[in-house]
Amino acid sequence: MARTRKTTSELLLPGASVWQSWTGADGELCQQTGEFTAEGSRFGKEATRRVLALPSTHFWVLPAWLKGETEHLRSMALLHLERMGVKTNEDEASVQVRSITGKEGANLARILALKDQPVPLSDTTYLPDEVTHHALCYPMVQNSITLFRELGRLVVAITAGSQLIYCAPLSSPRLDDHALAELNNICLQLGFQGVLGRLESIVLWIDEGDLGKIQRVTGLAPFRCDMPAPTMPPRGSSLLMPEELVLERQRQGTRSRTRFLAMSFGAAAAAAIALVATLTAFALKERNMLREKVAELMPRASRVMDHKRAWMEAAPAVDPTTWPQRMLLHCMEPESSKEALLTHWEWTPDMLSLMGRMPSASLALEYTQALKDSEALAHFGLDGPPPLIAGDQSATFEMKGGVAHEEE
Repeated sequence: MARTRKTTSELLLPGASVWQSWTGADGELCQQTGEFTAEGSRFGKEATRRVLALPSTHFWVLPAWLKGETEHLRSMALLHLERMGVKTNEDEASVQVRSITGKEGANLARILALKDQPVPLSDTTYLPDEVTHHALCYPMVQNSITLFRELGRLVVAITAGSQLIYCAPLSSPRLDDHALAELNNICLQLGFQGVLGRLESIVLWIDEGDLGKIQRVTGLAPFRCDMPAPTMPPRGSSLLMPEELVLERQRQGTRSRTRFLAMSFGAAAAAAIALVATLTAFALKERNMLREKVAELMPRASRVMDHKRAWMEAAPAVDPTTWPQRMLLHCMEPESSKEALLTHWEWTPDMLSLMGRMPSASLALEYTQALKDSEALAHFGLDGPPPLIAGDQSATFEMKGGVAHEEE
């Protein structure tokens, strides 16, 4: 029985300092398989599903209370982005809206919108099937603030319950007083908007910062732990896709169709060439066979001609009527032939041709008419043009005829 091959998904995400490659099954913890540079990464060809987790700098992650029915949540979210001056496309590939909780006809929603930034892929041979936010690949502590690094930048993520509602990079490069002041300002703004619930702790996935100072400044109990391994996002959990990747996929599709058409044309041309070559080979074979048959028949044809010549030579002895001298005597039988001077005389059993001269045109006409009326020469059907009269009143004549063969 054949074994069912387990599907393997590949996840590219920004690590603390460089891009990392992780593999695993959908919805399960991943294992790291490689690292790249901080500038970008690329997918391998072995994976059956590819997921690209973009850093926080590529997204707006905004919580908002949106009033209205749940089916109109997306439209309300797009209006909220427009009021905040966030410019983005309105399709599902650019904006993702998810309801976190609801009460009294309003929904606390997390709006996830893509920014117009270059995709950090060094090789686009293999494109991602799905694109998601980096922070969504990790299990976050409930009702907490989590600090971690993406490609060297300090990032803050805030949860409401177990759901991520806010995530953005901090302007400060280190977890110092400036970073803590910025963190308090973010919490204050979210509190004014009414989207920030009760926070319980601050989780540090980084080896920096004074825990005592953090607790004094924020009023929250901090604790430090290692950054967990990411979880492979479930299939279909995100419909986000940067426009750059959409266009690249279209270009690849166009190139693929062009290659297919070129290969089809090449295959058709090869088939046509093969057909022509086959027909040519068949024609050459037939020609060679005919040549061989002709070569076999040639000796027989030459022997037949030799036999014919031999019979022609022996014909006068067998049939006196075929003797040339007898034909010449028949030409001399008319009375007017005494004045004729033959300048040309040719005879074969199938043909008689003669030319000559007479002292006058009347004698030439009389002689040619006598040859036409001769019974011995009648089978030749002699005929010719009228005599030509010369300056001295003499005339030249020409007669020619042949034996008509009956068709079988």
